[in-house]
Amino acid sequence: MNQLINKLEYVKVLVKRLFKHEVKQIKELNGAEDRNYHLVTTDSHEFVLKITNSEESSEVGLLDAVNEFILHLHKAGFEVTVPQLNTCGKYVSFETIPTPDHNSPDNNHEVYGIRLLAYISGQLLRNVSFTPSLLTECGRVLAQMTIALQTFESQVLRDGRQSAWSLLRVLDIRQHLDAVQSATDRAIVSAVLDEFERTVWRRLDSFEYRFIHGDYNEMNIIVDKVSDDRDYHVKGVIDFNDCQYAPRVFDLAIYLAYSTLMFTAGPQILAPGFGLKGYLELIKLNENEFNTCVKARLCQSLVLCAQAYHQNPTNVYHLSSAKTGWPALRALHECQPQDILHKWLDIDRQI
Repeated sequence: MNQLINKLEYVKVLVKRLFKHEVKQIKELNGAEDRNYHLVTTDSHEFVLKITNSEESSEVGLLDAVNEFILHLHKAGFEVTVPQLNTCGKYVSFETIPTPDHNSPDNNHEVYGIRLLAYISGQLLRNVSFTPSLLTECGRVLAQMTIALQTFESQVLRDGRQSAWSLLRVLDIRQHLDAVQSATDRAIVSAVLDEFERTVWRRLDSFEYRFIHGDYNEMNIIVDKVSDDRDYHVKGVIDFNDCQYAPRVFDLAIYLAYSTLMFTAGPQILAPGFGLKGYLELIKLNENEFNTCVKARLCQSLVLCAQAYHQNPTNVYHLSSAKTGWPALRALHECQPQDILHKWLDIDRQI
């Protein structure tokens, strides 16, 4: 979406036409593939305008399915980015958006899905200390969402919708290894992918499948302080564009992988133990391969971001996890799987 118009005045006009809101403040938010704008209206309501990339916008029924996923969690009591109805009484508008030279994006008349979502105030988890208690709470919230989603159904998502960020497609990153500059790191990624293919991919049929968030990480968890409490607590969850039908353990592994990035209360590789502790309070795991899945997710994130930055060096968002992600992956790779699993399951004695 490189050429998508970046004029904030155009966004204001779009919001007024589609949702009848007058915008007095607007700020573009970070995003890898989509455009996101934080809006404050003249009547002091706050929203996020999300312009979904043309590829996902073109998938029939996908954005409707994502909205249904969000609304299901909202009805279950979770604070999420609830979609707002537009002037046509729908949650999604499809628009051909002009570029600055008044041509359509990439000159192909591509159509983009436009949604207005409720804004959740607070801090991104990434911007606060990754304390053991907060990481444990995040794991518990993930388990609660997993339980709530047991009654959700979507044929669109069930029929195999897989984004490039799905762990079901992690083996695809082999074609992008050249984007990783270090030969040592490339070798680690290759070894992890071989392990994943051997221990996970070849036995996917034995895993328990569920509808999952698909990207439960430090950029998509909103935290805040409650009254006089000095500690941060989970307030809400955002960005459901990677929701999918996949092995249940993938959602946990994704969260555990990203929990290593900003952890400073001890060695990075111990951080997953706290999230696992919170998750296991509510859900018993049948799969023992989530250690491999954690490493695979780190590989996927680091390689895809390296590839994206190589293609577009102006988007530094893609470098957000590299500084701490590579050390975490290297450290996990050096550990024996059963040794690190034992430490995670006995985390209270480790720190």
